Amino acid sequence: MSAKASAGAGPSPIYFAKGVRVFVSGLLSITLPFYLKTLGYGLFFQGLALVAIVAGTALSNIVVTYLDASVGRRRLLQSFSLLMIAAGAVLAVSTSALPILLACFVGNISSTGTEAGPFQSIEAGTLPDLAPSGAAVKVFGRYNLIGYSAAALGQLTSAVPGALGNVPAAFQAIFAGYGLVGAILFMVYSRVRGLEAGPARRPGLANLGGQAKRDVMMLSGLFSIDAFGGVFVTTYLLSIWFNSTYGLQLESLGAIFFVASVVTAASTYVAALVALRIGNLRTMVYTHLASSAFLILMGLAGSVLAAVSFLFLRQSLSQMDVPSRQALMTEMFQQNERVQAYAVTNTVRSAGSFFGGPAAAGILALGAISAMPFAGGGTKIAYDLLTYASYRKRYR
Repeated sequence: MSAKASAGAGPSPIYFAKGVRVFVSGLLSITLPFYLKTLGYGLFFQGLALVAIVAGTALSNIVVTYLDASVGRRRLLQSFSLLMIAAGAVLAVSTSALPILLACFVGNISSTGTEAGPFQSIEAGTLPDLAPSGAAVKVFGRYNLIGYSAAALGQLTSAVPGALGNVPAAFQAIFAGYGLVGAILFMVYSRVRGLEAGPARRPGLANLGGQAKRDVMMLSGLFSIDAFGGVFVTTYLLSIWFNSTYGLQLESLGAIFFVASVVTAASTYVAALVALRIGNLRTMVYTHLASSAFLILMGLAGSVLAAVSFLFLRQSLSQMDVPSRQALMTEMFQQNERVQAYAVTNTVRSAGSFFGGPAAAGILALGAISAMPFAGGGTKIAYDLLTYASYRKRYR
């Protein structure tokens, strides 16, 4: 255990921050497109909002990469918390297009129901230092279990505006809650111990050795492929897909995504146990390949019952790669390299999402919503095969 961990710092405050943040992320990932529809904005503007979200996430990760050393992790986390407060306030009071897009850009809003933004970049880079030696995959399993469980509750809560008739005030109350969570996070990060790394940190990628830089570049390219495909099957777009294809409304979607996230939450903890037996890399690839196949089958289902069943099967495997991927990166990178490695890979991942955003927006504008599962599943299968080919000789 690190000195800071033994001095009393531990992962519990990070777990709490993850939980409250992902609760509102799960809530907004479903309600935001329905809110825009309620205001009279069409599919094209909903696509623009998605582009703003992924572009803002990419910029935030770039900020983490280059300001982590000079500004410090605590101040960065608090700054992003303040942006959440601002975004929530704007969405709660304004119905105009430009302020909405600006809030989506700066607020680190998640389109996936979970996150790959700056909060996670810093927390994932810090967690191994707050846990007993050799327990990284278990700590990441708990971290993601809490995150997906919280997302499930948020997605279940998304049914509330539908039950109230989709009146704008119901959505605006949710956005005010998003800002309130930003205030809670600001206070949590002001007190949590063990956030800052040692004194040897330098700006940007200067902490990374030669092999670490090569791994960052390789992982960044691979993750960008995964992220590009993931845009087509975010909770944000799947909500639109289910609504357009089968006419499902918020009341039904909230329950469906609640169950999906509960299944996902359980799987992330199981992933830690599987990874201890067969290795992090194999856990990442094998489970993700199968989940991508279920995603394609969801697009071929032809009925709402079959589509939802394949969604649940997909979610039982699709995120098992997350804790195993985080633990694999702990194996690859030294303590003073991790936050920057996470930030860089998440930045490029966000860039993949950024390019996927306009592609998804174009599909929405063309009315070809049925193509989403196939585009997502096919791209993700390519990512899995390339990842395994790249690292199978070095890692299990």
